[in-house]
Amino acid sequence: MRKATTALTDSVLSWAVRQKLATGWRYLIATAIIVAVAGLRMLYITGLLPWLPFIPAVILLALLLGARFGYYTTALAAVLAALTIAPGHDPRQLTSDQWTASLLFVGIMAFMVFITGELRAAYRRNATLLAESDAREADLALLNAELGHRLKNQLAVVQAIAAQVIRRSASLEAAERAVSERLSILARASDLLLYPIEGRPELETLIATVIAPLDLSEDRISCSGGKVRLGREAALALALSIHELATNAVKYGALSNDSGKVDIEWSCEEDEDGTARLHFLWREIGGPEVQKPVRRGFGTALLDRALSPFFKGTISTDFRPDGLVFEIDARVVPASARTEPRPNLRQS
Repeated sequence: MRKATTALTDSVLSWAVRQKLATGWRYLIATAIIVAVAGLRMLYITGLLPWLPFIPAVILLALLLGARFGYYTTALAAVLAALTIAPGHDPRQLTSDQWTASLLFVGIMAFMVFITGELRAAYRRNATLLAESDAREADLALLNAELGHRLKNQLAVVQAIAAQVIRRSASLEAAERAVSERLSILARASDLLLYPIEGRPELETLIATVIAPLDLSEDRISCSGGKVRLGREAALALALSIHELATNAVKYGALSNDSGKVDIEWSCEEDEDGTARLHFLWREIGGPEVQKPVRRGFGTALLDRALSPFFKGTISTDFRPDGLVFEIDARVVPASARTEPRPNLRQS
């Protein structure tokens, strides 16, 4: 029985503190209830002291509507109680004892309303703290899930890198060197992408970070495009792909001689349904004549595998004789619609 009463009290208080009634409606409700109690007192409870029937009503109103309305109903109840006992309903006819009793009622009820208001405020604070605690627990659970999700993604990328390199390398030393290079760029790109979307680097900064270890002069690679920030995993996949393209260009392509160069262009805009669409172009110029590979190498496989989960559209690698051209024209798909925000499309 006690648990049921407590649960009912909690439910009533919870409902009361959530209500957004306008002040005028609160005064109207408080007035109507006190007037109704006064009418019942005059008709059916004539044997009791005139102030007693108002006590539970005033306390309940203070609890449900707030202390301000408790003070208001206390004054209103004192006036109505005096009218019910005054000869001819004229308060000027009250005796000194009745005036004293009325003032005592006002004083006692004001104190009780104050206590009730403090209890109501404490309940509201407690409810707010509980809600914040639940929100923090939900955020923590989401962060844990996100951490697990990203850790599995990183491990999957590492596993794919190791498996592909070891299978395709001519020697253990070459495999070790290739794996080390790719894990290094993966670590640098991951460091840049730990920030919230607003604090993450723009695409141009990400590209510069990826190609920095190659120690190329500024005139060898030109970048042009708007200010675009991708989500974490999409940006990480693109960073790995850019590293692969740059490494191949240094070994075999336009960056393997003294005159070749690479042009990188990008733009990002919204489709009709509001989905971000990225156009990214890597074009090599002035390098040795390109020969289309006989078999599909790890680099080409990485470009397809790394990008396809996050970019839905055209992802092409064209081995043109005058220079390799890599192009993305695709919608940007977040790894998780809940945790991966849409790219920032702010263009310069």
